[in-house]
Amino acid sequence: MECKFHSWLPSVPPFQSPPPPVQDLSSDDTPWAAHPLSGFGLVFQLSQRAGQLQFTQASESAQMVCGLSAQALLRSSTAFVGRIHAADQADFHASVQASALHGEPWNWEGRILTEGEIKWINIRAAVKRLDATQVQWNGIMINISHARRRESDLRDMAAHMERAREQERARLARDMHDELGQLLTALKMDISLLRRRLGPDDAQLNSMTQLVDAATAAGRRVAAQLRPAVLDLGLSDGLLWLAEEFSQRYGIPVSHQIEGAGELDDLTAIQIFRIAQEAFTNIARHAQAKSVRLTLARTPGLIALDIVDDGLGFTPATQTSEKSFGLRGMRERAHLLGGTLDCASVPNHGTTLRVRVPCTERGTPADAPTSGKPISA
Repeated sequence: MECKFHSWLPSVPPFQSPPPPVQDLSSDDTPWAAHPLSGFGLVFQLSQRAGQLQFTQASESAQMVCGLSAQALLRSSTAFVGRIHAADQADFHASVQASALHGEPWNWEGRILTEGEIKWINIRAAVKRLDATQVQWNGIMINISHARRRESDLRDMAAHMERAREQERARLARDMHDELGQLLTALKMDISLLRRRLGPDDAQLNSMTQLVDAATAAGRRVAAQLRPAVLDLGLSDGLLWLAEEFSQRYGIPVSHQIEGAGELDDLTAIQIFRIAQEAFTNIARHAQAKSVRLTLARTPGLIALDIVDDGLGFTPATQTSEKSFGLRGMRERAHLLGGTLDCASVPNHGTTLRVRVPCTERGTPADAPTSGKPISA
């Protein structure tokens, strides 16, 4: 008996900003101060010479978007750069330099500090190299704070629903273990009493005993899939149990390197476990793999989970609806935690699943690293 879980989470995709401007703003004769696109955000022209940024054009919507007048921006770009959130400064400058170096459109999202509030903005701009030392961007800066808050609200709602589902799973697992277990135990005791009367070689009683044992094992297996008790010991132990159970059940060895995940909140630990659980289910059903490698690592602020198999692989563009549904469910779980899930696969060359989830530091890891030895069937 196999218990399959489908994701019923509200779809919370990663935030996607409005499309970039399609027109070449640098060749537009419309005055920049009253540019038609200024109704959507701050229309600007930004130059970089010898590493120094300077706004050379700015629409009057600057005050509305970033809390600075167009004149203030034109006097000094430092006024704007200084308002970028400290945690986003490095990413801002890296995105500028990458666009200048590769000549690719500039697309950056981050936070700025205005008077009394933090705003999320999105910058999209076309890049043009004017000479060997000067680069110019023409684009638009949009306030996306409302969309970010809406995304956060959706994620909070999805997290609440998922907690409720996990609580229901835990209740069902307890009921199955306690109530069904007691009934099957009582039934087996009754069979033992009958065996005293009918003799130990009664074929029907032996068959009934085997059925009760099978039902007991099935109940334990389903209860474990609903809510593995080992999860109470931490994510690392939960993943190790999952790998061992998979290897024993399907005869596929699993090599593993599971480092201490540390102290994680229940939602994060359970969602990462469910992603791994769905991944192993997909491998068993579709991959025809001979081996699997499972890696869990924690770095400051990040949990990384990699699951690699050497199976049949597939072409993502032609995957079946069943595989697509499973991947979508796993991605939704990762997005629920503010993370990402990437799946790379090539026919006859296996599949690699990479999950990256942000996490806050809560002391030293509570789970000791486990051995990297393969788990054999």
